Amino acid sequence: MSCPRCGLSEPGPVECPRCGVVFAKLDRAARPAPGPTGKELSPPSERRLSWLDAVLLVAFAAAGAVLVSRWTAPPPAPHEAAASPTPARPARGRESPPRAGREPLFRPPSPPGSAEVPPDVVSPSEAEPDGEPPAPAEGVPPWLPAPGPALPPEDAATYRSLVQAVGARNEIESSHVDQAEVLLGRHPAVPEVGRMVEQLLELAAQQASRRGQRVDAVRYRERAAELLPESRGAWMRLVGAHEESGAWPEAERAARRGLSALPDESALHLALARSLRQQGRDEEAADVLRRRLAVRDDGAARQALARLERELQSVAGLARRASSHFAIRFEGREDAALGAALLQVLEDKHAMLARTLDFEPDREIPVLLIPRETFRSTSSAPDWAGAYYSRADGRIRIGTRDLSPGFVPVDLERTLTHELTHAFIHARTRGAVPDDVNEGLAQYLSGKRLGYRLDPSRAVVRDGRMKVDDFYDAALSFVEYLLDRYRQPALNDLLRYAGETGSVDQAFRRAFHQSYDETREEWLRQLR
Repeated sequence: MSCPRCGLSEPGPVECPRCGVVFAKLDRAARPAPGPTGKELSPPSERRLSWLDAVLLVAFAAAGAVLVSRWTAPPPAPHEAAASPTPARPARGRESPPRAGREPLFRPPSPPGSAEVPPDVVSPSEAEPDGEPPAPAEGVPPWLPAPGPALPPEDAATYRSLVQAVGARNEIESSHVDQAEVLLGRHPAVPEVGRMVEQLLELAAQQASRRGQRVDAVRYRERAAELLPESRGAWMRLVGAHEESGAWPEAERAARRGLSALPDESALHLALARSLRQQGRDEEAADVLRRRLAVRDDGAARQALARLERELQSVAGLARRASSHFAIRFEGREDAALGAALLQVLEDKHAMLARTLDFEPDREIPVLLIPRETFRSTSSAPDWAGAYYSRADGRIRIGTRDLSPGFVPVDLERTLTHELTHAFIHARTRGAVPDDVNEGLAQYLSGKRLGYRLDPSRAVVRDGRMKVDDFYDAALSFVEYLLDRYRQPALNDLLRYAGETGSVDQAFRRAFHQSYDETREEWLRQLR
């Protein structure tokens, strides 16, 4: 055998040592292509069109004609599009119905002030009150019209870049805030610039809140109110931020400053009265509402004043005592021993809860012990309740009967502990707590135990309703399960995370590594 390329004799079985040719490659290159078989198609010149080919060609031609007509047709006029009988498809993922077979779960109430002014959306009607808003430019959110020719080119470019950052909910940086303030200083009379600055500062505040930087969040809202004193939303968001953190003197100052700029704004009058009530200054709050009604009839102010006057009437003539953590009002003006006993019980329970929950409120807690008949007629509590803690004004109200001089009955002591626990939880979580955790923990820390295995059917909400006894027993069972599995320190972490994040699910995931719904499902499974 010799190499077919260089002629070297006996080159070897794989490749030639002289020229390096690989014999296998030469063999594949010289191998002829396989010939046609009987199953292969004939050349195109010899094929005939079948009836199926003809049908397919006609169908493709018709589809092409339809597409060409759609591409070349002019766009429909706005009134023609509105008259189309085809309904628009709803957006997915926003308002999806609950899954079948799952019971509704308890959810926390909205934090104070959150329902007054939506923090991150300006509706088109607010943006353009005098008619249809102009078509937005590219990159501009639909709720924020472009300023058009009102800005010079350089400022218009800055405006557009800031609007895109707001519309895309991008990371708001300090440079964005600086640029926005400079732009507003140059064009204070352009309403679109003001709205953009307000939105950008609010996004910066929300971003700081998510990071736990509450001081920075308040600072951004303070700046928005200073730059845009005519904006109701800026003042209400500032007041709401102070209310949410329980800073009632700061909320009072913000409301008064807002009223100096917007003296006819009803929401700010109500906010001022609310902050005064939270500081125990009921008479001043009533005067604020009376002055408001003297200038203009306001339904909300009238209702708030009526409630407040009933409250003032219910405590008229009651004795007043105070300690380092409490201000109490009770029947028995001359009974100093009873006042001292009540304060002693409250201070003891305050110390117990502070140790157990590893937290204590930073403000005085008002406690009103009202005769039961007065409590029924003046209280907004349900008929079956004999006491309640109000998140609206931070007060504990208890209907009492025949208090003995210098003596606090055991049932009153437990009621005081129950409602005081609610005050602690609200101060810790700022309201971001599920009702079952709130009520279950209040029962547990006041000394109640379920003592039996709950029937899981009693923990199900049907048609949005639930028996009172079932709710309270289910709440206690759920909290007993959490304490048995995760212990008190983990539950304290849950409350702390809820206050830091404002989110129930985030708090549960950080404390228990699963969502609130998943934790409830786990509890229900062990009941079965």
